[in-house]
Amino acid sequence: MRRRWKAILITLLVLAAVGWWGVPWLVPLPEALLKPPPASALYLARDGTPLRHLLNENGTRSAPPVKFAELPTTLVHALLAAEDKRFFSHGGVDPLAVARAAWDNSRNKRIVSGASTIHQQLIKNTMPRAWSRTLWVKLVEALQARHLAMSWSREDVLAAYANRISFGNLMTGVATAASGYFHKPLNDLTPAECALLAALPQSPGRLNPFRNLEAVLPRQRRILDQMHALGWLDDEQHRVALDQKIVLQRFSGGFEAPHAVEMLRGESDATTIRTTLDATLQQQVETIIAQRLEALKGRHVTHGAVVVIDNATGAVLALAGSRDFFASDGGQLNGAWAPHSPGSAMKPFTYLIAFERGATPASIVADLPIEFATSSGTYKPENYSLRSYGPMTYRHALGNSLNISAVRVLDSIGGAETLLPRLRELGLTTLNEDAAHYGLGLTIGNASVRLIELGNAYACLARLGRFKPWTMRADVPVTEERQLLGENESWLIADILSDNQAREMSFGRHSVLRLPFKCAVKTGTSSTFRDNWTLGYTPEFTVGVWVGNFDNTPMQDVSGVTGAGPIFRDVMLHLHEKHPATWFERPTAITQARIDPRTGKRLTPQTPPARVSREDFFVADRMPSVAQAADYDSRGRAILPREYADWVKSSANWLGDLVTTAEADTRPQLRITNPIPGTVVILDPDIRNNGNRLLLQATGATQPSWSCQSLELRVEDTHTFAILKPGRHEIELRDEASGLSANTFVIVQEE
Repeated sequence: MRRRWKAILITLLVLAAVGWWGVPWLVPLPEALLKPPPASALYLARDGTPLRHLLNENGTRSAPPVKFAELPTTLVHALLAAEDKRFFSHGGVDPLAVARAAWDNSRNKRIVSGASTIHQQLIKNTMPRAWSRTLWVKLVEALQARHLAMSWSREDVLAAYANRISFGNLMTGVATAASGYFHKPLNDLTPAECALLAALPQSPGRLNPFRNLEAVLPRQRRILDQMHALGWLDDEQHRVALDQKIVLQRFSGGFEAPHAVEMLRGESDATTIRTTLDATLQQQVETIIAQRLEALKGRHVTHGAVVVIDNATGAVLALAGSRDFFASDGGQLNGAWAPHSPGSAMKPFTYLIAFERGATPASIVADLPIEFATSSGTYKPENYSLRSYGPMTYRHALGNSLNISAVRVLDSIGGAETLLPRLRELGLTTLNEDAAHYGLGLTIGNASVRLIELGNAYACLARLGRFKPWTMRADVPVTEERQLLGENESWLIADILSDNQAREMSFGRHSVLRLPFKCAVKTGTSSTFRDNWTLGYTPEFTVGVWVGNFDNTPMQDVSGVTGAGPIFRDVMLHLHEKHPATWFERPTAITQARIDPRTGKRLTPQTPPARVSREDFFVADRMPSVAQAADYDSRGRAILPREYADWVKSSANWLGDLVTTAEADTRPQLRITNPIPGTVVILDPDIRNNGNRLLLQATGATQPSWSCQSLELRVEDTHTFAILKPGRHEIELRDEASGLSANTFVIVQEE
């Protein structure tokens, strides 16, 4: 009999050993446990400030997993005191706890306590949800808990539990809970706060501190008592923790820079995305938009958008897409990304190309009414003021944002076929039609563009022609820049756009565009006041502003000075409160000379004294021609070409007695009619002699004498031809009879 009982005992022990150490290996761990926990994207400002914490695939927020070494000791003790005080001594299943629970439940004839270890809770949390908690389900979970205990270290198990367990209110993991309930990092939690968090996983739906904090506190105090009993809190720590008043500070991960975050969503699989945004600047920009638009409520202006770019890196420091993301009138639409008509904000690029092709800030454009023939009819540009301004230097035409002048300048450089490719190179991705579709109206904004892309094109000007793509990701490599625009020409544009005198005629002497430091700035207003823009830059920052209505209804007489301009000014002033503004050093190739703004010609000690003059800047090898006596009448009035005759006699003549016209002067007039200044000729190999013969023509010369230092000139049957070759060539005509002279230039390119 004794042998028999001994055999039975040995058999039972063997079966128990097999069941404890062997069978668990046959039960695989849950697949979800072997994979990283579901990611919940966290967007941070450049300094680490949380901007927004999205929900993961399970519909909760989960911070990046923390390692066991990163868990505060007090929090570990609180979790163990709450859930599994013998965690480091049992084998994944706690027989003592099972026996205690069985005794308590049988004595009370109902379930009053459980025996689940942290191992078992972690298994349960990562298993597919069972229809019912049957004995078989619990047995499988127990075997998996044993498997887990034999294959994972205790530290790894506890870290996994801390990262995967739910703390209620869509918060998964202790790091998310610490932030969500107390807006604190883990290491800043007090023992009382650790105990409160440890109390929640037992029943996160019922124990909701935001709904009823008092319902959670009894369990929190029991956990503190258990920690004290186990020697994890001394008497003083225990007393202080019990006395501490719990102050909740709800934080859902933030909802800052919502339009910027929406633009970034889906770009990266990373759990944590560090942006280039400056959290403080972002808040200030949003405040400025709200305050300035409040002042315009009576003029039907509902929304505004702002982009701030760090010129050195191309990083977007702030991006606000509307007045209020939650506004019912379209707040979630993104004005920084939605295409709108930029109006005159496109003009600087037309003038820059003209400068690259030989024009200067002193070049004269006839701001006179004109019609252009197009495939769809005639196109007649008009100035904002509905008047014309006569002879305008390119500086004043751009500074005063004259539409007629800009269209004429674009026409002189080859039209939209010249401007459109450059705008596309600058990153304006919405310009998808061909050049004929836009026509000459392209320079005054008849094509819709995005604020952030046009702002980055201005940032290219601010880098003196070096293009760099914009970015809102601080965790991606910096893209190398490339020289896309002429450095000297970009400097000239910056100088013009920062010249308060150059825009005084249209904007006044003391407009909002006049800042206490040098700043290049350009406004734009679309037709019928639907869109209003102001863009500008210093060497440090570029700021772009749009205001308008997302339903495309017109504002009530709101221009760049009254709409986007004040927002631009406030943002730029704020930027330079802590970063004093600098200005661009003058390139070595830029020189200075005095000119007559009525004719654009250079004044020297030898030229006739001019009644008006001003200093201007030029690329050294592209100086204007020198003024001649023939440019003035006996009273010192500048003699303008005959095309100005009607304008000179009209009330639009703001120059008054400072100008006259050729027809009002009895002296002969000399004018080169072919080629006009800036003519571009492309040599075509399919034409005889590559099409390199250019006929020179002029009016007003009885004894014409042509000369060119860089081209061969041939006279055939009283006609003079220039034999062309690639390059820029100055051509001079002198009338030997009158002593008058005139100049022009031509640019020759190979196909």
